[in-house]
Amino acid sequence: MKFGGTSLSAAKRIHTLCKIVSRQKGKHPVVVVSALAGVTNLLISLPTLSVTHQARILREIRKTHKLLIEEFFHKKAHQEVMAYIDKQLDKLAAIVKKAQTDSKEDFDVIASFGEIMSSFIITRALEQEGIMAFQIIATDLIITNNTFGAAEFLPKLTTAGIKRVIKPIIKDGIVPIVTGFIGATRDGKTTTLGRGGSDYTASILGFVLRANEIQIWTDVDGIFTADPRIVKTASPIKTISFKEASELATFGARVLHPKSIKPAIQAGVPVRVLNSFNPDGPGTLIVENPRRSRPVRAVSCKKRIILVNIYSEEMLLQKGFFARIFSLFAKYGISVDLVSVSEVSVSITLDNEGMLTKVVEELRKFSSVTVKRNLAIVSIIGKGITRSANLPKAIFATLAKQKIPVRMVSLGATDINISLVIDNDRADDAVETLHGIIA
Repeated sequence: MKFGGTSLSAAKRIHTLCKIVSRQKGKHPVVVVSALAGVTNLLISLPTLSVTHQARILREIRKTHKLLIEEFFHKKAHQEVMAYIDKQLDKLAAIVKKAQTDSKEDFDVIASFGEIMSSFIITRALEQEGIMAFQIIATDLIITNNTFGAAEFLPKLTTAGIKRVIKPIIKDGIVPIVTGFIGATRDGKTTTLGRGGSDYTASILGFVLRANEIQIWTDVDGIFTADPRIVKTASPIKTISFKEASELATFGARVLHPKSIKPAIQAGVPVRVLNSFNPDGPGTLIVENPRRSRPVRAVSCKKRIILVNIYSEEMLLQKGFFARIFSLFAKYGISVDLVSVSEVSVSITLDNEGMLTKVVEELRKFSSVTVKRNLAIVSIIGKGITRSANLPKAIFATLAKQKIPVRMVSLGATDINISLVIDNDRADDAVETLHGIIA
């Protein structure tokens, strides 16, 4: 059971969390928690600030925790929990003092303090409500590679760590409270799993423990047919497939972390997205093969996209040309979203500028390159949609009616995704009008 920052943001929310855990106590829950809402952003800003501003941010972080602790805990417990927070903040201040602004290792250590503090608060909160709980720092469990900032777990070592630490605690009837988002390398250096990585932590635990279900508790009623902030008529999806959910996560849906589904798929563990503000709601269940009433399940949007167009007559009938292009993106650590190919050109979308300037410099040695920014990807998701004879016609007719030009089209090889690249300032209009196809 993973609880995000908004589920921990007030005493009322923590009381609800305790009730949710208590209600499922017989199912031997393992709880994963994020940092309190907004705290991670404050933490990762610290190394870039002046000493004066660092002191102000540290005071703000302390105040955020103090207000919550005073609101929830009885006086004796309040003093104990606050003493723990102050001890962590003292450690944090010492680390920040020595941190280097260009060190991802330092950023990961600093970012880890949000979950360390919140996990202690939730452990003591459950104990105050009569539920035995035990705090676990995930650096003792989740062993990762050395990719600081976006680490991947190492299955064999992580499995050994989780079974060694978690299983005895569950056996004793105690609820483990695990820090989301963080892990450690083989030699004990703290890593983070990327933003939103607490979902990934929950999925890793579910994978190793072969859980009956992985629950992602957030602040919305599951996965919607579109972003309800854009489309007022968007509705929650009752069941969706792993592949569809993965595509939605990759192409803009913010309910799930893009990597979080992968371990669940490997283990065949269902994932349920639930709302801690509406704990009796059904949420969205993610399974391998759900029942479905229509092919199109949702429309998602990913904004601030970069389109790179590469043109060269050398591509015609040449072997190894694509490998040459993509090896450059790999060399500079840039991940590609969409690809569209003709006989003499390749169009590629990116969601991260990264070291694109270096890539373009090298590409221009053997091709013509243009870069367009301020674009968006709008994706229509649903199993079998690329086999529909009428759907592409309906999509383009709908966009043409709204005078929304399409810069690029990509049909997913998995047969569940049609993606369109359009101008960023027309993205919301496109989502709203395309949602009419599935409404």
